[in-house]
Amino acid sequence: MRYLEDFSPGQVYRFRSAPMSADSIKAFAKEWDPQRLHTDEDYATAIHGSLIASGFQTMLEVFKPVMTEMMVDVANIGGMGFDNLRWLRPVHPNEPLDVELTVNAVTPSKSKPDRGVLHYTLSAKNPEGEVVFSTDTPVMIQRKQNDTN
Repeated sequence: MRYLEDFSPGQVYRFRSAPMSADSIKAFAKEWDPQRLHTDEDYATAIHGSLIASGFQTMLEVFKPVMTEMMVDVANIGGMGFDNLRWLRPVHPNEPLDVELTVNAVTPSKSKPDRGVLHYTLSAKNPEGEVVFSTDTPVMIQRKQNDTN
């Protein structure tokens, strides 16, 4: 288990998201974001060169490797939201994304000594190296002294 003290500003973690198929983009869009850009290939192609993924689906796909490969081993108390959430470029079918998590700050709580805030920037690039998604994310993490196991 990793705790707040196991992180320091400047640390970088890298991941890769699975590519989204055109069918998975359409299925997600039908349930969560049924805009024509995500459901109608002809319409999307005329505007963006192909179907594009919903920003919400992109965000989930970017966070998935972070959550499944890293955060399962972190003494996470809970997320605190997103700052500066940006969808900078469209994501097309079959594009894996290179995901980078950079630790910005590690701040022990002044009022609750058993925890603190890990603040990181998460960004994702398409195969051309263009940033398609970014956000700053604070998360509450337990401190080591709180571990009783």
